[in-house]
Amino acid sequence: MTPKKDLQSILKPIEQYLIAVDEAIKNKLFTGINLLDESSMHTFKKSGKKIRASMIILSSGLNNSIPDDIIDIACAAEIIHAASLVHDDIIDNADLRRGLPTVARQYGPKVAVLTGDFMYTKALEIAVGNNRTDLFPIVVDATIEMVKGELYQIQYSNIDNITVDNYYRIIEMKTARFMAACAKLGACVAKMDNKQSDILYECGLQLGYAFQITDDAMDYLNNAAITGKDAGNDFINGKITLPLLRLLQVVGDKEKELLIHYAKHPDNKNWNYVLEKATEYNVVEYCINVAAEYVQRAVKLLSQFPDTQFKNVMTELALFFIDRKY
Repeated sequence: MTPKKDLQSILKPIEQYLIAVDEAIKNKLFTGINLLDESSMHTFKKSGKKIRASMIILSSGLNNSIPDDIIDIACAAEIIHAASLVHDDIIDNADLRRGLPTVARQYGPKVAVLTGDFMYTKALEIAVGNNRTDLFPIVVDATIEMVKGELYQIQYSNIDNITVDNYYRIIEMKTARFMAACAKLGACVAKMDNKQSDILYECGLQLGYAFQITDDAMDYLNNAAITGKDAGNDFINGKITLPLLRLLQVVGDKEKELLIHYAKHPDNKNWNYVLEKATEYNVVEYCINVAAEYVQRAVKLLSQFPDTQFKNVMTELALFFIDRKY
């Protein structure tokens, strides 16, 4: 089940659409107000993976033809995602995002809050363009879930009150439901029937779970050459994710007590012990296996669509979620 290609190669068949999304983002976010133009485009200085735009584009093409008007809604999805990162970085007091200063660090928290607000609002404006009022509820519902998920994560943000069930609820609201919405948006733009639309929503939901679980697992993989980032960022910043929750399930009582203590006092020294135990108990492998189950369900759902190039690409993308090399 391991893909043979990197992400750029997998998405090559829709490269022209993703380039068009980049151009649309620049055009849609331009206001003529220098500070706002700079701050809103700052998040896009280092191009992201455009997973959400890709989900929309590929879903719309599953019956073998990508609609001409798919670019705007894909653009809106990427702007919403970027806006959520701007606000997340304020909440987390983060200094860096993709190796660059965050909007809050570069321009200050006041500008960052307003930039995120502008981006959310602009994305909603784009979503209802061309009289596509049927898309608006999907976008709004998914955005509301993301905000609720962030608040839910704050509510269950420490080792004493978070459970595995809480964790899954958080990633459902923050990641999986938005991914599901992206898949459904593609179906709606392509004018698929309700059955196909519902199948794609469920497919996107499964892939959203897989994507986030893998992302969280990579934080416990001590290999920057593979992950592209230093290990332990989540732990050191006080984020409790599946790898640590799994570790607490399988260690002995004394180890568990020490891990809980370290989770309450996260720093680089304590992280070294957590990483040692995570490696000893194979928690990354466990998490990837869990993510693989979600991917398998998504691929099974995709099997209900005709065999086309875009179905093959979407399947490869799904498999890539559990073997990411970035």
